[in-house]
Amino acid sequence: MENRVNKWPEIYLPNFKFSDTSKDLIYPKWFEGSWLVTSQDIINDSEEPVIYKVNFFKNNSDLIVGNRAENCESIGKAIFGDTLLKVVNDPNSINNQITYLKDGFFIESRITVRNQAKDEDIFFADELVIQKVHKSGTLRVNQVETISKFQKCDSKQLEIIDSQKNDICGFQYVASYGSKVGDPSIHAIKTNKYQLTFKFIEN
Repeated sequence: MENRVNKWPEIYLPNFKFSDTSKDLIYPKWFEGSWLVTSQDIINDSEEPVIYKVNFFKNNSDLIVGNRAENCESIGKAIFGDTLLKVVNDPNSINNQITYLKDGFFIESRITVRNQAKDEDIFFADELVIQKVHKSGTLRVNQVETISKFQKCDSKQLEIIDSQKNDICGFQYVASYGSKVGDPSIHAIKTNKYQLTFKFIEN
């Protein structure tokens, strides 16, 4: 994953030898709770930052995971506004999700690749999603990769220090590869890089 970040944005469709989609992403313990996230587009820095809430909780195995449907819906509302109706998880798979929008528009998402570096001091993960976009009787397929790298912010750089929990800082690298599923020679056709800051709200 570090190699992919170093090559950004000159990257190709990921072809990881080791990918386990049977297990969800596991976050460090300091992610637990609800956060207000500010996401700033670094490539298009004239764009207004996107602000949304996310939540992370302990699962039945006492591991910290993200509330995928709630978090995706929160991000979607910040981007699409009232056009987004709801986000629904597949009860039989942690990898499948459907986003419903107005006018019969919906997006099926399936995670096909998941890779993670496990470390309590940093969250570093890479996921590839196949999106099937349904609109007005047409179908469009796209592949989107998201690399996330987060750690506790350096308190010396913060204007306000939260007494309960450190802010979380990091970056997300997002690449779109189009519809040629599984072809490792496909170069990213669109890339974005975002700087994210998480501010703690509540447990």
